[in-house]
Amino acid sequence: MFCSKCGTRNDDNNFRCTGCGNVLHAEAPASAPAPAPARPARSDKSRVAYILLGLFLGMLGIHNFYAGHGGRGVAQLLITLLTGWLIVPLVIVALWVLIELVATDTDGAGLPMS
Repeated sequence: MFCSKCGTRNDDNNFRCTGCGNVLHAEAPASAPAPAPARPARSDKSRVAYILLGLFLGMLGIHNFYAGHGGRGVAQLLITLLTGWLIVPLVIVALWVLIELVATDTDGAGLPMS
């Protein structure tokens, strides 16, 4: 059965749509659970801002702090500050940042960045 409101496919036994919580049947069974609160479809974080922060302040991990990936941000910041006088760690962090800019499209909560 498909929801008439959002088009999500549901079990025939479901009283409410699993995608939007819309009522699928006229009568609810006695033990019908309340729908889970809907998650936002997109993050309020901007992908363009993430990329610009990565290009200009990526070595310090600022783009990861912006997106909610605090662990990555702290790692990049510490590697840059503690080993900034060495070439190899800086090259590794720079490559890490470039790969992140291409591969990361979700924020820390797993929502796609707009």
